[in-house]
Amino acid sequence: MTKSLDTLFTTARKLQEQNKLAEAISLYSDLVKKDDNYPEALHFLGLAYAQHGELEKALDYCKRAKDKAPDNPALYNNIGNLYKKLGQNKEAIASYQQALKINPLHAQAHNNLAILHAAQGEYQTALEHYRDALHAAPDFTAAHFNLGLLLLEHQSFDAAERQFQNVLALNPDYLEAQFYLGLLYLKKDDFSSAEQAFTAVLDDLALQTEALTNLGVIALKRNEGQKAIDFFAKALAQNNNHTEARNNLAATFMHHDRFENALMHYDVLLQQEPHNTEYLYNSGVAEMTLGHLDKAKAHFESLLACESQHAPALNNLAAIALKQQERKKAQTYLEAATAINPLDTVSLHMLHALKGEEDSATTPEYAKNLFDNYALYYENHMQQILGYSLPQAIAKVLSHFGVPKVDYALDLGCGTGLSGEALQPFCHHLIGVDIAPKMLKQAREKGIYAELIDSEALAFLQQQEDFYALIAAVDVLPYFGDLSIVFKEVKAHLSPGGYFIFTTEISKSKDWMLQTTARFSHHPDYIQRLGKENHFNLLHQERVAGRIQNEATLDLNLYLLQSPEENI
Repeated sequence: MTKSLDTLFTTARKLQEQNKLAEAISLYSDLVKKDDNYPEALHFLGLAYAQHGELEKALDYCKRAKDKAPDNPALYNNIGNLYKKLGQNKEAIASYQQALKINPLHAQAHNNLAILHAAQGEYQTALEHYRDALHAAPDFTAAHFNLGLLLLEHQSFDAAERQFQNVLALNPDYLEAQFYLGLLYLKKDDFSSAEQAFTAVLDDLALQTEALTNLGVIALKRNEGQKAIDFFAKALAQNNNHTEARNNLAATFMHHDRFENALMHYDVLLQQEPHNTEYLYNSGVAEMTLGHLDKAKAHFESLLACESQHAPALNNLAAIALKQQERKKAQTYLEAATAINPLDTVSLHMLHALKGEEDSATTPEYAKNLFDNYALYYENHMQQILGYSLPQAIAKVLSHFGVPKVDYALDLGCGTGLSGEALQPFCHHLIGVDIAPKMLKQAREKGIYAELIDSEALAFLQQQEDFYALIAAVDVLPYFGDLSIVFKEVKAHLSPGGYFIFTTEISKSKDWMLQTTARFSHHPDYIQRLGKENHFNLLHQERVAGRIQNEATLDLNLYLLQSPEENI
């Protein structure tokens, strides 16, 4: 090799390092023409073509260099890299292995082999090559980082953390390692450390959107809903096409009952993925909750076209059909849903009601599901649309019978607190119990309850021993069939002389029966018999207009019972 050729080679290398690839390729090509037996020129000409994106040419020149210098492990390593970029993994592995035959301590070849084996799910082989790479080059930051990724993927959190910390010890500015430390801490539920790690990379534009999104996830896990919304919104401001941030933002809006906001984002997501079943389902639920039944129906039907065995979509279509007075269609949907999930007690309860199976048993899950979905617009619907008047009727009866102001009163099935507002003047401490957490959230905002408890009414009575001078169950017993245990438990928790006020829907034949509305009705004779069996005194029984149902007045029976002055 002459001095003039060496000078050309050095010049070409400098141009390549300056990313002046066209000029570098031209000089390397001149070199190869002048001396075809110049392996370094062939090798670096191949690398220049690789940098320029011309992989086939790059591979050709590197192979020609390899033929001239068959004992150069770096050449085999670079040939392996080119095969990998071309998607020819088998050939890539063979090239890396050849590099290691020549030099068993070639750290880059070990690292590259490990990456391929990890991608193929060959965890143990990948692990061994990463360890060999680090044995050969303990300061090889990329190998430490890649090993950390492998360990993180396989839930070896402590070992992964050590590798990422090694990277940062070698290079404190390696922000990607900081980011993955954040992911690791997040998986370990170490939210403070995760937050610190993600915050540390916010100035890196390449990592900023992902870091903001994960900070939003941390806020969600801390139940800081508005803070999570702010982070997801900032992530979208940085990258409006970031699907994960938008999906998380939409889901957070759903969780906080901000359905209009959620729909704005699901509309965008569905434009990108019109057959995504999660987006279709959540959009349907949001539209349904807002009362846009036809839009909700379209979303659920689109979902079923993609996934015919989606039971929740079938359940919601049944609910829509019922609201639109299409009972046969609702029954068909419910039959399909229960065929998929025979243990779905809510759907089974509705199906029993539609089929007229009057003796079907009580299903607490039905009431929980119903009222959690109803909570957002419950009061407005009951008072403004259905003309709900029971609270006023209760207050009137309690006043008429001179019920004194008691220390402790219990509002079973308190809902959003409509009955509590009528009961509050008659007690010092009002305890509310309801099966639907979202109803309790509405009740809590009124500030009328000394305590609110998330529980099914009968389970609550059976699990505690307190006594109350007044117990109310307004619009609650229609969600129970057989009331014998309910009466027994109420009696057991009433103070001597205490009062039990409640309402029932009216059966004209059987003691109790499941109606097509999925609520139970009870015969007045049955209620009176239960009262006598539990030694209650019947102070009052009155037929009252409860609310509007199917454009007609729904009559209820309102009862006031009193426990004897002395326990029997």
